[in-house]
Amino acid sequence: MPSSTSNVSIAYRKLKQAILENRLGPGTQVLEQEAATQLEMSRTPVREAMLMLQKDGLVEMRPRQGMRVLPITVGDISEIYEILEVVEGLAIRKLAEKPINEKEARTLEDSVTLMDLSLERGDLSVWAAADKKFHEDIVKFSGNVHLETVFLQLWDRSQRARNMLLKAHGAPVNSAQEHWELLKFIKEGKAAEAVEFQKSLRAEAAEQICKMIFDVMGGMVPS
Repeated sequence: MPSSTSNVSIAYRKLKQAILENRLGPGTQVLEQEAATQLEMSRTPVREAMLMLQKDGLVEMRPRQGMRVLPITVGDISEIYEILEVVEGLAIRKLAEKPINEKEARTLEDSVTLMDLSLERGDLSVWAAADKKFHEDIVKFSGNVHLETVFLQLWDRSQRARNMLLKAHGAPVNSAQEHWELLKFIKEGKAAEAVEFQKSLRAEAAEQICKMIFDVMGGMVPS
């Protein structure tokens, strides 16, 4: 029988995945008992998992009402992407200046290759996973553990909006080529060029997501 600790982890992972994939959309209210029944566990680990999600900034807890999935706003995305730009820019600079080693380069190349293949096959879920791994590995290979922690929190906070954009418009057609270009700058040790290139990509992505949110709900998806 799973321990209480493992049940908390299971509940947290499953609820978080449902939120990030928008199966539990913004504004959705989920009672503790309702979630516990669906997950086939007691309310205690579910409550702890919900509190963890609240700390992640994905939900808010309400007395006797369980959790409410928080809305996605233009302001949230703008602020998150501003910080992502700084965090990832620092990681890119550190990685390019190290410089990157052969194993790290090969790992990043594998992710972009998978992005290429998934675009050809029209598999958006694989593309999204490869995209996340690419950026996550850049931060990881920078050697700064604290950067990695902050990056992952911010990535999760913005993942719901990216999934909505993917569903509405598909993956960016030039995404793999852009990742190859970024990787080329990093491998050549061109830190300034790599940072500037990634800055432009982040700004473009933020603009697209904010426009989608504004078009759909006038600035919020939904409360």
